[in-house]
This record gives sequence, structure tokens and C-alpha cells, in this order.
Amino acid sequence: MERLTIKEIIRAVRGKLICGSQRGEISGVSIDSRTIKKGEIFFALKGERFDGHDFLQGAIDKGAKAVVVSKKKKFAAKIATINVAHTLTALQELAKFYRQKFNPVVVGVTGSNGKTTAKDMLKSLLSSKYRVVATPGNYNNIVGLPLTLFEISPETEFLVLEMGANHAGEIKRLAEISLPQMGVITNIGATHLQFFRCISNVLSAKMELVQLLPRQGKIVLNIDDSHLRSQFKKIKQKIITFGTNPQADVRASNVVVNSPGEKEKLSFTINVGRDREEFNLYCIGRYNIYNALAAISVAKEFGVSLSLMADVLGKFKFPKLRMEKLKYGEVTIVNDAYNANPTSVKAVLSEFISSFPSQRKIVILGDMLELGRMSRKFHQEIGKIVATSPIYSLITIGEDAQFIAQAAGKWGMERNNIFSFKDKKVASRKLKELLKPKDAVLIKGSRKIGLEEVIKYLFR
Repeated sequence: MERLTIKEIIRAVRGKLICGSQRGEISGVSIDSRTIKKGEIFFALKGERFDGHDFLQGAIDKGAKAVVVSKKKKFAAKIATINVAHTLTALQELAKFYRQKFNPVVVGVTGSNGKTTAKDMLKSLLSSKYRVVATPGNYNNIVGLPLTLFEISPETEFLVLEMGANHAGEIKRLAEISLPQMGVITNIGATHLQFFRCISNVLSAKMELVQLLPRQGKIVLNIDDSHLRSQFKKIKQKIITFGTNPQADVRASNVVVNSPGEKEKLSFTINVGRDREEFNLYCIGRYNIYNALAAISVAKEFGVSLSLMADVLGKFKFPKLRMEKLKYGEVTIVNDAYNANPTSVKAVLSEFISSFPSQRKIVILGDMLELGRMSRKFHQEIGKIVATSPIYSLITIGEDAQFIAQAAGKWGMERNNIFSFKDKKVASRKLKELLKPKDAVLIKGSRKIGLEEVIKYLFR
């Protein structure tokens, strides 16, 4: 981060200095008193389970140069203390101010599924030619994205930002802060329905990104997604489409999934006008082709050749907890515990079944969270799919996941092979009892459920 003066910060956040001096500079921004470094400014954010104001003295003791508060506090040290109405809003406003000091190309990436992988792929592709800053991990919300902006330097040429939301207006706010010139929407699915209520509201939330793009901006859209296709005529910016549809600007064809036993590989041809290039992704999950298509669609706009992109994606390392293949003796475990919603669970089940046609299959499924009044229905739909698929045993973990188990039994799955638990440790013990050599196991659930712990218990 480039240094900012305290005077600049006061002006940017529309704050009032209530203690200390406005002279001096800060070298970084922190919201965590445990990791703050000497010379940084500390924002006392309020969360559901914590209040940053309770940790102000700890931040000061570690060398904070200034603090931003919404509660007036007195400290022994005369540290620069900036009072604001809302510390989160102040953090966002400072991030916007800092972002406007530089002129990188900013690309916002959103969608119901695949946005983290698409973002990581795009970072890899652009980094082959440019200096790139990208959202670390899934720092994709109203706190994480502003913190990412402070990573920009004068050398930054591209900024790739993942934008997530579970409420209307959040993507709009992220775009107001980061000012993207280009956007990507991977797909639209049944996510966060507890807050959005219906898929049309999910679509509206994702389209906030388009509304905040400049008129001369560009938006990259999945042409195979019917929800996104319905918006094409409403969009004023240039649309770049990707998919398997013959009309796609960037099209995948000749998709081949390697047979089981070989190293997992997806082979496909990318077609852009008259240009063609063969691509390989080393992973499980055909849907990753769409993530690659989204990234390729952006990178080609900035002169990255298809041949270079094929080389980069052929070496791409997929994020952990996303169809991550592990070995437990002779058992294969596919760990997709990063997150779950109805669309992603259906896709992952399909890929898991087709990837291990001859193995005995055990599926461990956790709650799909934030589905609101539709939760029981969606969990029951998954149960029906499990029961009507070649799956030997089902283990569910969580309150709503029990509806998966109930529906699986109703639709004919052997009830002696269905188990429901609330405790991950107990579930792991049951899995260990069930396992036989050559089995294939899938683990999938929402992030807050933390199903990767089942694997940790198994390996102990």
C-alpha cells in the first residue's frame, strides 16, 4: 500500500479528529488487532459477535498510528483518533478514495457459482502479461473487497475483484467502491434465497454490476444461462458471451472427460471466431469449463493469446475444498466442502457419479444454508437425486440435511444405508465403519457447516 496522510484520511471518510494530530502518515489498513502492524490505521468494525472498539487498546499497543471509531474513547496515548458515524462505511469510503489514486483496469466477477475459480483463473491468465492484484481467497464482501483495494500500487495494471452478495444492493455498493470497467457474471442459481426470496431477485442482484459499469464498459455473460439471456436486450454495454451455444463469442466444443483411472483431465476446444485452440484442465467437474470460458473471454480482450492461455490453464492449481481429490488408503475422497447450494450440489453429484462409475459410492452432504422457506423443498430434491442414482450410502450432517435423508428413503434408497447426524465427529466414525477398499466418497456442504472436519477426524 502507498502511504496516506492522516489529513487525507479524515477528509476521505468525512470524519472528525477527536484526539491526537492530523500530521503523519499511515502505511497500511487493518481491522484485526491481532495482526495489525506498526504504522497502520485500525478501523473498529462492529460485527454480530464482536465489536472492534473492545480491541482498540490492543491495536494501539501493537503500534497503530491512528484509529477510526464510532464510539468516543479515551486512551493514555494521544493517538490520532477519527470519529465517524459508521466505521464500515468509513472503511469503504477510504478504499474508494485510495482506488481513485490509481488507474488499473478493474474487472468485477460475480455469479451464483464458480466465481472464485473463475476469478483465480482470470488472475492467472492476465498475470502472464500484466501486473495483477486480485481478491485473495473469497474476500468478496463489503469488508473483504475494500481491504483488497489497499493492495493496489502504481505498478498495478489489472485489478480482478470477486463480488459476492446475499442481500440486494451489496454488489452495487462493491461496484461503487471499486469502479469496474468490465464485469463477468458466471451464472444464476438458487443461492441465498433466505434473503433474496426468489431467483429473479438473485438475478437482479447480480445485474447491479452491469448497472454500475460505464456506458463504454464490457460485460461477459454465460449465454447458456437462460436467466442471463433474458437480460441481453436490456444491456447498453458491449456484451461478450461464452458457453457451448454456437452463437457464443467464446465457445467450447469437443469436450472429452478422461476415463477413470487416468489423471482427471477435461479436454476441450476453444473457438473464438476462426481461431481454435485445444485446452486441458486437470480436475473433476465439467462445469469448470464454464469458469475457464469466463476467464478466457476477459483475457482475450486484453491481448492474451489462446495458445498462452492454454499453457497457463494447463498448469492451473484449483482452490482447495473444490473437488479436491484425496486418498485414504485405497479410498478416494472428493472434498467439495467449500460451499453448497441446490445448483452446485446437483452439478457435483452428477460429476462425482460419472467420474467413478465402477466404484461403490458414499455421499456425505451437509446443510445448504440461506434457502429460507424453500429450504426443505430443495433438500428433498437432492434426496430424490441421491436415491435415484447409483449411490451405496448417504450420510447427512445438519438440521436441514436430514430432509435429504428422509427424501432418499422415501424414493427407495435402502434405509439401512442412510444415516443422519448433527455431530461431524460421529459422522466421521460412521464413515470409517462403512469404508471398503476402492470406495469413492463425496463431501459437500455449505461453508459454515465446515464438512472438511469430517476428513480431519477420519485421518486422526
